[in-house]
Amino acid sequence: MLWDDTIKGFGCKIHPSKKTFVYCFRSPQNKKLAYITIGVYGSITVDEARIQAKKFAHSVQIEKIDPREIKKAKQVEVQQSITFEEFWQVFTEKYIKKHHQPSTINRDASRIKLYILPFFGKKPIADIERRDVLAFKDSLSNGTSTKCLRLLSVAFNQAELWEYRSQNSNPCQGVTKQPEKKMNRFLSDEELDRLNKVLVERSGTGTDSGSNYTIAAFRLLIYTGCRLGEVLSLKWEDVNLKENFIHLKESKGGERGIPLNESAKNLIAGLQKKPDNPYVFCGKKPGTHLVAVQKIWGRIRKKADIPDFRIHDFRHSFASFALKKGVSLYGVSKLLGHKNIATTTRYAHLELEELKKLTNIVDQAFSNCD
Repeated sequence: MLWDDTIKGFGCKIHPSKKTFVYCFRSPQNKKLAYITIGVYGSITVDEARIQAKKFAHSVQIEKIDPREIKKAKQVEVQQSITFEEFWQVFTEKYIKKHHQPSTINRDASRIKLYILPFFGKKPIADIERRDVLAFKDSLSNGTSTKCLRLLSVAFNQAELWEYRSQNSNPCQGVTKQPEKKMNRFLSDEELDRLNKVLVERSGTGTDSGSNYTIAAFRLLIYTGCRLGEVLSLKWEDVNLKENFIHLKESKGGERGIPLNESAKNLIAGLQKKPDNPYVFCGKKPGTHLVAVQKIWGRIRKKADIPDFRIHDFRHSFASFALKKGVSLYGVSKLLGHKNIATTTRYAHLELEELKKLTNIVDQAFSNCD
């Protein structure tokens, strides 16, 4: 440290790679020793640093104000002057990329590009009000606005936390969202039989490029209740057939292991392992995994006479079949990888139906009591 002879507390901290000007003082509030960085030599001159140090000294000694509070207020003022579009870049780097799965980021990308940024982009982040959010909501359909509002609400909460907006100013507060319809479509036993026949017919036919891998991927969805992205991006290094499980490093519910029943284990064991491809379900190009399966699925479900059955409904059906076989709601929650069992309660009515059957079995013990 080199200290100035004229201004008490003004000094220069010598680092191996840089020289930093600082001002040391005792806080007017608690009398504790503190310091504030003025700048790095090269981006600021000695004379400029000395002028700033005088201002800080005046704040402490005459105005009894902590200069750190002044500096912080100026930083907040600059932050709150940026546009929503500029803030969104910060939000993307500091929050979205760290908290959202790649599949979620891809899914939200079009909403951000087509709706959110065109509407709010040029507005100052601190000036956006509830009426702006209401106008945005009115410009979209119910389903689109609900998903956009959920994303916006998180963004404005972070804007408050990072002081780009004043506290308790989230403009999404009080703006009602259209409840999202949870579509819980389940395969009946008869529908599963029809689907299985179609899958058997298409296996090995070569009707579609990568047909065997695609049919196998659909079967693994049935056997495990995994999400489509988890199956398609599965790598051989994450498969342990000896211990009967697969390890997902990245999934919506976080890192987790998925147990393999005999059907799932035998299916994976029967797949061709290509030496130049790390993925279990290989795509058309070398070294890639399957991506486009929706068209093939459209043909399959049409032939199986289940035209309203989506790929994600395999997950719901897995839960349905598990409950029918006596697996508890807690067990289903664990098998599906839900973070919170509350998410699994959408299947509670199925468990209740199975319990009704069980209580009728118990009722047989009371047949002679009437």
